[in-house]
Amino acid sequence: MNPESYPYTGETAGGDELQVERRSVPVWIIVLLLLLIYWGMLYFDQHSGWFNPDVYPPYHSIAEVESFQIPKGEDDALVLKGKQLFSLTCAVCHMETGIGNPGNGCPPLIGSEWVAAPGSGRIVRIVSKGLTGPIEVKGQVYSTGTMLPIGDQMPGDEKEKAESIAAIISYVRKTFGNNAKGVKPDYVGSIRSQIKDHVASYTVDELKTVPENE
Repeated sequence: MNPESYPYTGETAGGDELQVERRSVPVWIIVLLLLLIYWGMLYFDQHSGWFNPDVYPPYHSIAEVESFQIPKGEDDALVLKGKQLFSLTCAVCHMETGIGNPGNGCPPLIGSEWVAAPGSGRIVRIVSKGLTGPIEVKGQVYSTGTMLPIGDQMPGDEKEKAESIAAIISYVRKTFGNNAKGVKPDYVGSIRSQIKDHVASYTVDELKTVPENE
């Protein structure tokens, strides 16, 4: 038998006692290890462990996060009001991030051709009177959801409704990766005066009769 047959006795097969020699670790190795640990702590602290703390799901980069923020410039107050109203009235279906809810038939606002159209005539009608029936957004058909007439349900007189609708539309057209022009309350008011007798929700076929750049 060999010495490995006696791992716990401290003796070899011939009865000789095993000698274990202890050697100290060189100080420079300990110092180097501590320096590496310290450098790693500093690096992770300064670089957030290779992750940007400002990037959070469902976004993947700081550029993507910034594209969804409220822009600075003209009509900031209107857009800010739109953000608040969107959270109260629209986010329950379209989500705070504008990704929509396919399970409920609710299309996304991100990159939507309906949202970012050259004109706002169609989206003013949608927000004012609601939408029913199938609609295609970014190549996908959503047919099970029905949008309520959010605009008609806004509190206040017709002028206040128009301002609230303009705020929501301006916010949506300027965020969620969209970069379209905002909407003025006077413009919304003029459209709503044209459609005041339209009591039912709009359909896509009806909306397509409205010029895209209106």
